[in-house]
Amino acid sequence: MKRYLAILLSLTLSSAWVACDITAESYEGEPNVYGIVSTDSSVATIMVGRTTSILDTIEVDTVYDTFWFGDVVVFVDTVTKYPWNGTSGADVVLVSGDERYVLTEDDDSLGYYRTEAMEFSAAETWELEITYPEGEVVAERTTLVDEFELTSPDRDTLLEEDSLKWDPASGVEAYLVSIWLWLTFEDVDTVYIDSFRFHFFQSADTCFLPVEGFMAFFIKPDSLEFSVAALDVNAYDYFYYDYYKNFKALKLEDYMHIEGAWGVFGSQTVKKTRRYVVP
Repeated sequence: MKRYLAILLSLTLSSAWVACDITAESYEGEPNVYGIVSTDSSVATIMVGRTTSILDTIEVDTVYDTFWFGDVVVFVDTVTKYPWNGTSGADVVLVSGDERYVLTEDDDSLGYYRTEAMEFSAAETWELEITYPEGEVVAERTTLVDEFELTSPDRDTLLEEDSLKWDPASGVEAYLVSIWLWLTFEDVDTVYIDSFRFHFFQSADTCFLPVEGFMAFFIKPDSLEFSVAALDVNAYDYFYYDYYKNFKALKLEDYMHIEGAWGVFGSQTVKKTRRYVVP
């Protein structure tokens, strides 16, 4: 079972931000960008597109991910997938010091621009430069959080009283902790393997997470895989809005920092580890 980190793929309605003389019929969309660079990936993907008019028809897909225990459905997870209103023909460049990478448009995914064989390191500053075919220029920068280390558990096994701990990272806005629970169980002659994923925000001064609650899961997990992402302010604000927009009175424009565009260009310094549960 997989719980996906929901990404706000910008179906921003035009009515809140257009001038009075622009109607929904004449609205052509504003620049819209999504890109998070990460130390655990050598591939950079920048999504370049436009916001949509309130009159546009958006085909939204709902994906059902079902967790079975034998012949019984234990849990059904629904994931809503919004289409990306991509823009073709843009010039997309990533710059860090003397390094300059021109991203190539993906032939199979409209508005997706990629480059491979890159290395993103802690404490680096990267600038994103986008020139739309219509002439708009969008620019933003991000600085990856400084290096840090996971400190506990200091062995490859996990006990109920353990906590995931890490060193404080300089320059971090907040931490995004992801936990995969890997489960193996048998039903007659069949062995099943499945997983659940959970996400937590931890403040910049909170560098631990108890694991007792995950060890007491309805089926004891075989192992837990941890990922601690130290977020810059751009990534944190964007993810925070995406998580809590349905629960808090948040203004979209306060959580997106790209001048002249909606969306995000941010970064994360990531550490991962896996620990096995003692039977």
